[in-house]
Amino acid sequence: MFSTLKSAICICATLIFYTAVYVEATIPAAPQESDAVVVKMTPERKFMPEKITIKVGQTVEWVNDDNAMPHEVTTDPNVASDPSNVSIPEGTEPFDSRLITSGKSFRHQFTLPGLYRYACPPHENDGMLGEVTVSK
Repeated sequence: MFSTLKSAICICATLIFYTAVYVEATIPAAPQESDAVVVKMTPERKFMPEKITIKVGQTVEWVNDDNAMPHEVTTDPNVASDPSNVSIPEGTEPFDSRLITSGKSFRHQFTLPGLYRYACPPHENDGMLGEVTVSK
């Protein structure tokens, strides 16, 4: 009797194992967030690169690589030192990261095509300006 019970347990364990492997293999993976295009904010008070081109739906991540000072990313004319330094396509809303401390980042997904001109208000007068061109 013990031998029969042991065999039954082994068969059940084997079936459970193969069922788990099969179920795991057939469940689709969760969608992965696409890699963001990275723009670094440097101690030289520059966006690197200053101009990028991406496709609709892509995300840009601005990373503060400056150990000494915070930076900011804005397309909002009410936040920029000089409103003529920023612009967005018609029908879009401006974005603003607020101050980004060293080692931190800000991400924005672009959902409409066009030219987005942005600035770092604390260093705008030093020429810390950038552009994202979003194509279809």
